[in-house]
Amino acid sequence: MARNWSITEAHCSHQVDFTPRSQDHDNFILAKSKHTLANHMLRTTIMDYHQHAKYHLKLAAIMRNHNQFKACLILCDWALASMIKALYIYKYHSVHPPKELTMNEILPLVHTDTEPGLDIALFIGTMQHMSSLADYPNDQPLELDNIEKLLQRTEEILEELATRMKDDSSE
Repeated sequence: MARNWSITEAHCSHQVDFTPRSQDHDNFILAKSKHTLANHMLRTTIMDYHQHAKYHLKLAAIMRNHNQFKACLILCDWALASMIKALYIYKYHSVHPPKELTMNEILPLVHTDTEPGLDIALFIGTMQHMSSLADYPNDQPLELDNIEKLLQRTEEILEELATRMKDDSSE
């Protein structure tokens, strides 16, 4: 006697392999997703530090316009520090840069075979020093013309370092 197969029985008797894929393939997929997540975190952190640098520079210009020259210096220093941290993350693939970077750490970041960076490193060090002084000597007041030059140079350095990160990532 012929057996009548119901649709359910026919489907269930069809041999479909529901066994898990090989462990190697699963590990590959997991590693790839972790790598993608890590890259996303790196890019996001770099963009955040870059954005902070831009904000600090805008605030420095506002402080300059209000004759708050010491605040302008401090904000320029913060802008440079944020960009250096972005460059550190970009170069070393570390989401957590050191809180403060020394000249020994800054120079390799800004100096490359094609772009000498000693002048940038010296400018950053000078800004760190000037912004760390508790009070600028009263006999040597900060002048608008000098602040303009420091602000302009800070902006140029930020643009140059941002360009380096863009140029390297397009290769």
